[in-house]
Amino acid sequence: MSAMAAKQDSFLEDVLVVELGDRRGVGACGSLLAELGAVVMLVEAAQPAAATSKWTDRPMVAAGKRSVRIDPRSSADLALLRRALAKADVVLASSDIDPAWSTELAGEARGQAIVCDITGFGASGPLAGRAYSDVLVQAMAGVIDTTGESDAAPVISRIPIAEWSAGLYALAGVLAALRARDTQGCVQSVEVALFDVAVSWLTTFLPAHFVGTEPKRVGNHHPSMSPWNAYRALDGWVMLCAGSNDMWRRVCDVIGRPELVAEERYSTPTHRVKINAEVDALVQAWSLEHNVADCIERLSAAGLPCGPIYSIAELFTEASLVHRRMVRELHDRTSGKSVRVAGAVFRGTGAHGIAAAAIPSAGEDQALLERYAARRRVPPPWASASGEPIRSVLAGIRVVEIGSYTTAPLCARQLAALGADVIKVEPPDGDPARALPPLRSGHSYFFVMTNSDKRALTLDLRAPQGKSVLRALLARADVFVDNLKPGSLSRLGFGREALSRLNPGLVHCSVSGFGADSPLADRPGMDTTIQGMAGIMDLTRAGETPFKTGVSVADLTGAQLGLAGILAALARRERTGLGCALDMSMQDAGAWLTRAAWNREVADEAAATLVRCEDGYVAAEANAGTLLDAASEHVSASSADRSLSTRLVRAELVEHLASRGVTSAPVLRVSEVVRHPQTLARALILKAAARDGLEWPLLASPIRLAATPAVVQQPIGDAAADPSELLKAWGVAI
Repeated sequence: MSAMAAKQDSFLEDVLVVELGDRRGVGACGSLLAELGAVVMLVEAAQPAAATSKWTDRPMVAAGKRSVRIDPRSSADLALLRRALAKADVVLASSDIDPAWSTELAGEARGQAIVCDITGFGASGPLAGRAYSDVLVQAMAGVIDTTGESDAAPVISRIPIAEWSAGLYALAGVLAALRARDTQGCVQSVEVALFDVAVSWLTTFLPAHFVGTEPKRVGNHHPSMSPWNAYRALDGWVMLCAGSNDMWRRVCDVIGRPELVAEERYSTPTHRVKINAEVDALVQAWSLEHNVADCIERLSAAGLPCGPIYSIAELFTEASLVHRRMVRELHDRTSGKSVRVAGAVFRGTGAHGIAAAAIPSAGEDQALLERYAARRRVPPPWASASGEPIRSVLAGIRVVEIGSYTTAPLCARQLAALGADVIKVEPPDGDPARALPPLRSGHSYFFVMTNSDKRALTLDLRAPQGKSVLRALLARADVFVDNLKPGSLSRLGFGREALSRLNPGLVHCSVSGFGADSPLADRPGMDTTIQGMAGIMDLTRAGETPFKTGVSVADLTGAQLGLAGILAALARRERTGLGCALDMSMQDAGAWLTRAAWNREVADEAAATLVRCEDGYVAAEANAGTLLDAASEHVSASSADRSLSTRLVRAELVEHLASRGVTSAPVLRVSEVVRHPQTLARALILKAAARDGLEWPLLASPIRLAATPAVVQQPIGDAAADPSELLKAWGVAI
């Protein structure tokens, strides 16, 4: 593809980003902005990098960007950088860990450029300014406590998921701020805190707290369905997710035990969950007689959701990832080696992401920085000249959502918080997530938290009337987001060509397990199976046993990429008048999370070591040997499994380790996170009244925009029994 064609097909045009910050989330945000078409200037300084900074993997950080080298001791270098910052559209920073000179320059850029600051805890609350690493933030936010078996120690993932997720929300925040600037003349700062992001992941665990029980880890199980677990095969592991009674019947047929279907003790999911160990033993006995490929072939033939648990090395030859070119190899001139980097995660018709084509040497783009520093900026035709008050970022944007559970609903929820008018279209029986326990007055806590600030409408899309109403809504919509199985919309008469004819300016984002353009497009995609097939479970192990992360990271990351893709496509539409169809894959999203491990010849150790205390666990940034040396009088290792324990309580151990130069944090339980002063100070969990007056807990948006904030206001209600008022607001007559 020529440079001109790439430019025409990119989402962003003529956007200059200066990447100053050292956090991994900053590097991720910069990489995705470069993929979307921005020119990203990576500022490299000759200074030691922190062990948890983005510079631990320079090739991944630098790929697709322009590199400039700055000596902070040189007044000439700093003056040049200041001139470039004055012409920048976006500045990426991480003020809690950045050196003083970098933080000072980012501060000077405020008011001229959109300054996005990614930190551990944000600028407010009792923990503000603490330069905690990803793993310690996960500990403080309760995320570590959600992974692993309930009767064993929590499991730490070797993936910096808080950093990556913060980078994704920062990306959405930057795109939202660019839209506010270009439509209203509002230049503002963006703040994203890893802690805020991590708390927002707890959607599936918080409901238990709200009904008065302590949320618990469930390992690879499902709290209300069985069999649902990771099972050993002859040559690896298989993930099986069979929830319904009909699926149980099919499982029994596959494993050669059809007589079990008639037994009362296995008759319902609730019955089977109570005897999970027995159910697991039945499936395990069968799977150990077969290799992984045979297990998957037999289970898939029976229509059962399943998948192999891939090692990182197996990702490089996995059929769907190869087809979608998610793993690419580039020559790193600095090391002289060939390295793997992520391909484009934003795929679509009309526009697509630009995969990194090269890894620059440090400082090779110095001349380009000088040209940008000297460029004449032409301001866009900002609307602020009219004197109108500043509106929310997506004021006037209409969104139709057809989705269930997490991906499409979370994406549309964030669009609603940014000011969009969102109609959630549900089947006649309602979104199945409405029935997820625990319930309050017949309503699911999970469903209400996942669908705030939307209005619901039920339509039978198999009936002519339902199709007619949806067609009228989509003709008037700006955005359509769904997480249906590929092909479902086409069978209903709403395929991409039909949508393009109906509304050429429509931005359609579809998030599915493997993407529509995939050899696995027809396979069911669930968060748990995707985690196994994306390498996430390989990097989240207790001994040899792979675990899914307690929070649904494949679902959550797919939703975040969908949100950013929609905002980028809206920016392109403002420039070209053209809509776009995005084909987002949860497996792509999950593999993107693991990319820091792609070039490791030996698997990294976990980023921290857990110590069992009298009142829970502490995560310490040290390996077991270092930890024992630092606290030998208090910490001991088990002779059986080498796990560490102490008779101190968490606060005592954290204080003692700090005196020995070891940074640590308590692994908080979900209920402790809800009550934590940082959660309260940041108002991360809100209370709002529904239309019937009942008050519900809702989650704040992790995206903090200084002038056009994302606002969460109202719980979703019942689907409209009489939709005439809702449809009238969109100009649709029934």
